[in-house]
This record gives sequence, C-alpha cells and structure tokens, in this order.
Amino acid sequence: MDKKNETFPNALEALMLFVALYMAEYLVGAALYDVRGVLAMEPRDLTGMIMVLGNGVVFTVVMHYKGLTYRELFHSSSASASAIVLVVFPAVALTLPVIFMSLSMLDAAMLMQFPMTLQEQALFAGMKADSVGMVVAICVLAPVLEEMLFRGIILRSFLGQYPKWGAILASAGLFGFAHMNIYQYVGAVLIGMFLGWLYERTRSLLPCIGLHAAYNTVCVTQALSDAGKVDQGFPTFASLSWLTAILLGLAGAAMLYRTLHAPAAQRGR
Repeated sequence: MDKKNETFPNALEALMLFVALYMAEYLVGAALYDVRGVLAMEPRDLTGMIMVLGNGVVFTVVMHYKGLTYRELFHSSSASASAIVLVVFPAVALTLPVIFMSLSMLDAAMLMQFPMTLQEQALFAGMKADSVGMVVAICVLAPVLEEMLFRGIILRSFLGQYPKWGAILASAGLFGFAHMNIYQYVGAVLIGMFLGWLYERTRSLLPCIGLHAAYNTVCVTQALSDAGKVDQGFPTFASLSWLTAILLGLAGAAMLYRTLHAPAAQRGR
C-alpha cells in the first residue's frame, strides 16, 4: 500500500467522504427513478440497487486511492477468518438480546422526549421493511456496506491517526450522523462504539457485519410482528426476559474480554 494514503481519510475527509457517498446515491437514485418503469419496480424497491451502485462508485475510487484490496478491507487480522467466526460470533450473539432490548427502550424514550412531526412520521413510514427489496436492503446490504465504510475504511484510518477511543468514538459519531435523524442517532452511536471496539480488537469486519445484520434483522422482525410499536410507548419486556438477556450479555461480554483482551498488534492487523 502507498504509505502516503494510509491516513486517508482523516476526520474532515471522512465527513467529505460521507457527503460524496450521499451524492453518489442521490445521482444513482435519480437515474434509476427515471427508468423504474422499464425495471418494473416501485421506487422503494430500488433502495438496494441504489445502495449497491452508489457505494460501488465511491468504494472503487477510495480502494484504488488507498491501494487496499477487498480481502484486506474485510479481514486484515493474522488470525484466520474461520477462527474469528467460530470464537467471536457465539460471544457476540449472546450480547444481542440485551443490546436490542436496551436500544428499544432508548428509542422509545427518544420518541417520547421528541415527538415526531407528521413529516417525520411519513419519512419513517417510507422506510418500513414491508417488501422483499426493503428487507434485503436493511438486513443484508446496509450492514455490509455500512461496516465497509465506517469500520473498514474510516475507523481503520482513524486508528492510525488518533488515540484508540477517540478514533472509535469519532467513527461511531459519524455512523450516528449517517442515519440523518435524532431518533436513531444516540442508539447508532452506542452500537457503533461496540462495533468499533470489535473491529479494533479483531481487525476483521466479519463480527461487525454479523452483529449489525443480526440486530437489523431482529428490529425488522419485531416491526413486522407489530410488537413494541412506537405509538404504544415503551415496549414491554417481561422481567424474566430482562434477566435472561442481562445474564447472556454478561456471559458474552466475559467471553469477548477473555478472547480479545490481548493488544491488537499481537493478533495481527
């Protein structure tokens, strides 16, 4: 890799990169919207195609500029990918219930503190996963593409320029900002910090994508089952559910700490 490009992006360049990505998706979306009749697709079902093409344009340029291969982007650890999957995935899975339940409560609190306007309600209604295309976009494409950008490129670069937790917090802040609304911002920052820590410890996007995809899938499943709707106030989880989730979360956290406590340099970059 060309050494002069290892520090791209810095904090300002990361923000500009996000703007470039937004513009690329906007232009691709405008082009596809004009030909949606030929594609026989509703505008909302174009979401996945827009994400792939828009991100593809930006990633192609950035990866070429940095001299980075997709293999290096997804997994730069000296540990094998299969070892990461077998050792880290089970521990990460144990943390999912308490993460989902806690962030569900946080989302409800945000909605109660800042009630949505009619315009915001319409915007969120348009983002519902009520079609195959939207489910694929939310549960598959978004986790992969967002982890490639925010952890694989942005956090990877930040860790070489800033103190560890400063880098993780900054990348998580950008991840929250990318959701473009106050209701998801705090939750996205919190889970972004956990995802950032996972990446810093493993130097692999695989556990990050796995947790991100699993969390989005649980959220979509919950929404489709009509349980815990925002207009019902705080979601109701039984005390036993909380106890079970907390115990599983503690077990998962202990497993992760025991497995990943060694400095990243000792596990390879």
